[in-house]
Amino acid sequence: MNYLIWPISLFIAEYFSIKFPIYYGHRIQIYIYIIGILVALTQLKGEIPKNIFKKKVIMFIGILLIMQLISMIFSYYRIDIIQYNKSPLKTFIAFCSFIFAILIHYFVVRLNINEVRDVKKFLRGGWIALIISLIVCYVQLFYLFSPAVFEPFVKFFGSTLEARWGGQQLETSFYKLGSYVQTTLRINGLTEEASNLATQLFVIFVPFILASIKNKFNVFYKNSNKIYPLYMVLVMILILLLMAKTTSGFLFCGIVVVLIMKDISKIQRIVVVSCAILIGILIYNFNFRSEYLTDSINNFLLNKQGNSVSNRSGSMIALVKVSIKNFIIGIGWEYHTYFIFENLPEWARHNTEYYSFVQKKEYPIMSVMLGWTVEYGALIVGVVIAYVIKTQKKFRQLSNKTLELKLEESKFIKVLCDSSYYYLIFTLISSVFLYVWYASIYLIIYFFFISTIYVVKKNLSINASDRFEGLYEKN
Repeated sequence: MNYLIWPISLFIAEYFSIKFPIYYGHRIQIYIYIIGILVALTQLKGEIPKNIFKKKVIMFIGILLIMQLISMIFSYYRIDIIQYNKSPLKTFIAFCSFIFAILIHYFVVRLNINEVRDVKKFLRGGWIALIISLIVCYVQLFYLFSPAVFEPFVKFFGSTLEARWGGQQLETSFYKLGSYVQTTLRINGLTEEASNLATQLFVIFVPFILASIKNKFNVFYKNSNKIYPLYMVLVMILILLLMAKTTSGFLFCGIVVVLIMKDISKIQRIVVVSCAILIGILIYNFNFRSEYLTDSINNFLLNKQGNSVSNRSGSMIALVKVSIKNFIIGIGWEYHTYFIFENLPEWARHNTEYYSFVQKKEYPIMSVMLGWTVEYGALIVGVVIAYVIKTQKKFRQLSNKTLELKLEESKFIKVLCDSSYYYLIFTLISSVFLYVWYASIYLIIYFFFISTIYVVKKNLSINASDRFEGLYEKN
């Protein structure tokens, strides 16, 4: 099961018509993960790890549910437009199912990762997931330059594997010709759109690659000394971030380049800069003959404007206003549409995208970070941030301890610790934008780091016990 957890999280298309639980009920991961939990319990012979759930976590979930119910009831009585209102009881039940589905991701990772060998198996699965992503993305990219050859593959991905806003049956503007790539001429991998792909590559795969290069230890390969494949893969990812035709992709690409320059030798820096200049010259010369490159650079970097900018900036201003007005407990999960419409600036109300939101009676949250504070309130978000920081510090302490004791897996743990640091930083950066933060792939990676901390802690305890027994026998 460890090999499958990561790869299966890629497939976020709606494969089922089940409407409950919300979001996860349509997708295949939740059912496979439930099977994975049952298999793990069978292998553990019913012996659930004692530290799988701490009292403080249970207490936090209880407080979260109570606060959400209160905020939902408050919002229900404040919203005076029926079309934008929701039943607090039904919404609360749906929210409980949402939390339960998140816990399923936690359990499948925690129950299946108990030893260092389990961690390594999970990472092998990550390499498989990365290869799958790159294959799909590059087929889409090649389609843009040679449609006749790659059209059958792109159609297949679009009709079966590609996620869509609104589900497979809803023919929105992004997918009118059968797939996102065919309609928009932008690559999206297996995600809903180009920006989601850029975020997925940046948050999920790049942290492990950067940490491995930094420490000269490949966590994906059995032969950990083979670093050159990671350089090749990183270059491929950077190309995808640039060619995805999304502002966030350009930003993420720049961040990765800056970070990688810090962790390579002077000679390697010279090579990288030389290659970048050469590629830049080639792109500049080719740009005059390539409509795709011209459109990418001009419309999605230099002259980005129109519906997207006005709606994103207007939405962010509205979310800031709502967050300030409902600072402590928030407005409640899924109650945001009315409050965004109410606080949206006048200049953001006169474009086709805005009218489409009005027609659907739903205005999406276009900044994950502001969405958290608006829906859950500063109190809950503050507690989560404090927990994440505390956990990361604990991971760093354990990693340093393994290095001090010169344990066999110390370098391996160091890479994972650095990966978790990059993951959290990249998540923070990405949360300024819109992406599906609760998608399976983001959850299982964070819970993987949590599980790794427990594995390291357990190994340190065993090692300390063995050393104590050795000293006792000598005496």
